[in-house]
Amino acid sequence: MSTAQSRLRTVEIDAAHRFHLRGTAIMTFVIYWLMVFTFQDFFLFNPTAATDIFREITLWIALVGWLVAAIGSPIALLLVSQGSLRALNFLPFTALLWPVSVVLAQISAYAETGESYLGYLFDYPVFVITDIALPAFILVKWSRMRETLARAEIAMS
Repeated sequence: MSTAQSRLRTVEIDAAHRFHLRGTAIMTFVIYWLMVFTFQDFFLFNPTAATDIFREITLWIALVGWLVAAIGSPIALLLVSQGSLRALNFLPFTALLWPVSVVLAQISAYAETGESYLGYLFDYPVFVITDIALPAFILVKWSRMRETLARAEIAMS
């Protein structure tokens, strides 16, 4: 394969990554906001109504967590599609803050009430998408983009 053909193939791969990242950003935005509007009581709550300070803090983190997931992840993905390395480094934070905050909120609920509320994943399995699948998918995209950049760096050396 000639050098020109090799460069053309690299451009095609980059264009495919950009297109896929933009599609992932739109999909992430739509899924999170459809979930928010469908299950408003789950996402729109008042953290200050908690009686325990630890519970209140974890609820604030959860509130910020889903906002970061619903807004920050799509924006970071769009910025990565435009070549932003800073946004690429921010992507794991946007992907993990929500699921980590859900775990913290579950722990605080258990500590306060002695009951686990993880049953919501079985009662409403669609939450597996926002709480597990989308964050995992975004982390896979992040990992693949880092691998692609590492390979490109090696190839340029």
